[in-house]
Amino acid sequence: MKRINPVLVGRGMAGRAIQKSLSIVSQEDPDLILLPVRQVERGTPLSSYISDRSENVLFLANPSALHAASILEGLKAGYCAVAAEKPVCVLPEELDSLKSVDAFVSVYHGYRATWGTRMIKGMIDAGELGDVFRFESRYWQSSVASKAINGTPENSWKNEPDLNGPYDVLTDLGSHVVDICLHLMSDLPVHTQCRLSYRNASRAHRDTHVNLCMDFPGDRYAMASISKTMHGATNDFEYTVIGTKGSATWKFMRPDEVEIGTGNRKRVIPREMPDTSSGSVPFHGIGWLEGYVAITHQTLRHVADLDASPIPVLSEALAAMDVLLNADIKK
Repeated sequence: MKRINPVLVGRGMAGRAIQKSLSIVSQEDPDLILLPVRQVERGTPLSSYISDRSENVLFLANPSALHAASILEGLKAGYCAVAAEKPVCVLPEELDSLKSVDAFVSVYHGYRATWGTRMIKGMIDAGELGDVFRFESRYWQSSVASKAINGTPENSWKNEPDLNGPYDVLTDLGSHVVDICLHLMSDLPVHTQCRLSYRNASRAHRDTHVNLCMDFPGDRYAMASISKTMHGATNDFEYTVIGTKGSATWKFMRPDEVEIGTGNRKRVIPREMPDTSSGSVPFHGIGWLEGYVAITHQTLRHVADLDASPIPVLSEALAAMDVLLNADIKK
């Protein structure tokens, strides 16, 4: 059995989520042999953490604008695989260099790895919803609104364009929405338009609310409202796909249910089995962490040459970022 050397960059919220995920996976999967996680110190070359007697896997949770360069640096240093936080890039010019990568790179688009999205994708592929012609979503948070109302100053790396990139909501939350949309529509849009608002922004580059519209071939369409300045919101992410035979809805706040509409009737499909990665039983899950655990787990099984389930990978993440970064953006 292969020994795996996990190396982690980043100590923030995403970094802690990956650290917890590695701990859960090490307890849940006896087929994996994981060495203790090694945390990269700032300014230390990634090559310093390479183990000659193990399979080296790099986990990236550093600031967004550093992801693209870190992926390339890690692979050049000799890591056999990378698991990167989204977004994988924040500038159009970073797309081409990442498209040339042929190593295994997974991406933490965790909502796609949830039971609900897997269920809906299976129904679409089986033709149960008919011809899917609409995707509609909202992803609302209140972090910006709360700070504006309370007068709380924000000291964050996201205030620095060199660390966060030239956008905020568009590339941060927007990358999740577009990733799910492309996955379920099984196609790329022919035109994308984004309207950005900067109301309540703490810095000039940090968009706070985005309205997103995508035109797909065959008279198909997607629309989304994405915000960090929606008063009263928590982490309100939900989406609906509409087909000629039915619709399906998944909500982060009720992750173990999928709502199915047919004509004037609605039914709810509940999750019935434990999660294959975290081991959580239905309606006793671990929330936002479920996606991190699933992607971490399947990445490690891929590296260990064990059976692994499909997870979001770099080529798919680049497709989503290409849509966003080359959209018709109106401010």
